[in-house]
Amino acid sequence: MKNRRAGTGVALTAAVTVGVLGLTAVSPAYASPSTPTPTPSPSPSSSVAATPKGLFTPLKYQLNLKGQRQETNYFCVPASSSMSLSTFGVNVSQSTLAKKMKTTASAGTKGVNALPVVNAYLKSRGYKVTSPTDADGNAVVLMNRVSGNIGDLRRAPVLAVWMEQLPWNKGKIKGAKVGHAIIAYGYDKTAGTITVYDPWKPTGGTHTIKTSVLAGILQPGGNMYYISKL
Repeated sequence: MKNRRAGTGVALTAAVTVGVLGLTAVSPAYASPSTPTPTPSPSPSSSVAATPKGLFTPLKYQLNLKGQRQETNYFCVPASSSMSLSTFGVNVSQSTLAKKMKTTASAGTKGVNALPVVNAYLKSRGYKVTSPTDADGNAVVLMNRVSGNIGDLRRAPVLAVWMEQLPWNKGKIKGAKVGHAIIAYGYDKTAGTITVYDPWKPTGGTHTIKTSVLAGILQPGGNMYYISKL
């Protein structure tokens, strides 16, 4: 079977390479995933009325997001970034982002190249993204960051994870520490869950995952494109 790179992890910080998100200064992790039969995923839709903006973060909120599947096995970062930018009203293709982020089939996307590209699109809109590390293994911090971005700012952040550890990929991805990028666009504090969209074609789409589980499979060294106002 032809070797396929699973989104070659991209890092959220300055030193990682991945078709996925490689966040820390580590060597890029690659994998030869099996090719499971794709299963249809529900289309993302808006739900839950938010509380008046500015008073407090809603306990539950979900953005209206048009999901995207990555166009190549190593476009997870461009695909996730394209979806994130769409929540700011920025429409830019995966291929355009991949070119600007210097994404390659052999090395995926490096965080040092990805973050400046995203920020170039956001600056005129009064926002920026950074790559904090404090959500690694910390469900409370992760929920606070995700709910703040989604519930307060109404924007969807990119998350950097280990691909083979996602529940829907168990036993379907060869390799360990395979960097990958997905996007969070909903959450439920009462249930302790986060709704994500995974751009990987065979197993991706919309998934709801426990925050504690997701926090445990974040890439260390930069877990997400954390959105804040300038």
